[in-house]
Amino acid sequence: MYHVKYSLLLVFICHISNAFSATQSVVTGFVDQSMMVNNQSVDYQVYLPKNYQAQQNWPVILFLHGAGERGENPLLATEVGLGRAIRLNPEEYPAIGVFPQCPSGEWWSSPECEDIALNSLYEVAKKFSIDNKRVYLTGISMGGYGAWHLASKKPELWSALYVISGRVKPGGGHVAANNSVAKSYRGEALYEMTAKAVAHIPIWIAHGEKDEVVPVSESRQMYKYLQLENAQVNYSEFSKTWHNAWDKAYANGKAISWLFSQHKDKGVFFAAHK
Repeated sequence: MYHVKYSLLLVFICHISNAFSATQSVVTGFVDQSMMVNNQSVDYQVYLPKNYQAQQNWPVILFLHGAGERGENPLLATEVGLGRAIRLNPEEYPAIGVFPQCPSGEWWSSPECEDIALNSLYEVAKKFSIDNKRVYLTGISMGGYGAWHLASKKPELWSALYVISGRVKPGGGHVAANNSVAKSYRGEALYEMTAKAVAHIPIWIAHGEKDEVVPVSESRQMYKYLQLENAQVNYSEFSKTWHNAWDKAYANGKAISWLFSQHKDKGVFFAAHK
């Protein structure tokens, strides 16, 4: 009788333990993360929706911040642009957000920042349940330049792009990276060849009409050449809007719904970035 009672007690304890484990929730919201990049520890942020469950595969958005968010405090990358939009309307963003940070004085096209951006995405793919057919890239200002750069260099990764207030032509401190489209082409050919590289990716471009930092002509040129390539491209130009077009862009429900509706027929296997 003792053994029977003991066995029943063990079954009961195991049942309670399993039930408790099943109800334990993953820490959600903006979460601190770290990774090793070129033998150095690098901090970054990940956003997990409050209803995140590992049993479900989630779309993932890689966000590239602007020049003002560079530094050694990864929370800065979440305070402007996509992160702010998520905080204001989390229900509009049922996705995992990836927020790497570029060090001070660097640009997303530099080898260091490129490694940080791509490795943060690969690390998230290993740690969390992502839908690798729905991997999105977005960026603002300096991050818009970075988005064009990464999209043209790694075009196989992205299910869609949302590029805001971004330039294609190096300038404003940006330097063309080695082995990049911007390094190889000048003038109209730069926009033409960038468009050719990314034309298979669904793209939405947004810019402020009165942008005083990045000329709106940068986005107009890309829109023109993407149309010539018969790309699936949308363009929003906000009248009477200066450089900060991202608050309006990320509040554009039509654009965000469009973004999440994009998917590839075949997902990409995320190996460690080389």
